[in-house]
Amino acid sequence: MLIIPAGQSSMATPAYVIRNPEQVVNKFTITEEEKAAEALELWHHEKVTELKAFLKGYDMTAISTDELKEVGSRLFESGAINSSAFRMFIQGSGASDSKGHQTDTHVKFNAIALFNERLEDQIKFFENNPRIARGDGAAEYLQGMVKSNHVINALAYFVNSSGNELSIDESA
Repeated sequence: MLIIPAGQSSMATPAYVIRNPEQVVNKFTITEEEKAAEALELWHHEKVTELKAFLKGYDMTAISTDELKEVGSRLFESGAINSSAFRMFIQGSGASDSKGHQTDTHVKFNAIALFNERLEDQIKFFENNPRIARGDGAAEYLQGMVKSNHVINALAYFVNSSGNELSIDESA
């Protein structure tokens, strides 16, 4: 859901300005393997191990739009996220040129802070614009943003967890 203010003729937008770029902990922070696997809907040990191997080299606090697209594509293709959540990943920093094409897709930023702040801003926007909040697709869009926050924090957990093997209680 992209909302362009009235009178704006160019599609160019700067990257989203993260107010707290050092943020690594928020209400979506995950500290347990089982909760991280649950957020990603991964219940098979081998899928968790595959994901962890894939994530080596990624840092959710210093990641580019290009990298988020790679991670998001992998998650979407595996069914771990839906199209609404995938949208957050492929939008990345939100920077675009006058024709609406993404720019600066190589520039790194803190995706944990970005996703959380974008969600907070969207909630405030909906609170101030209840008619839009009740519109078609608004609830699904917001749910995708919430899911994206859960997922980015689960990914951060897997990237930062020690060991190559994860023990997930498959009876849970």
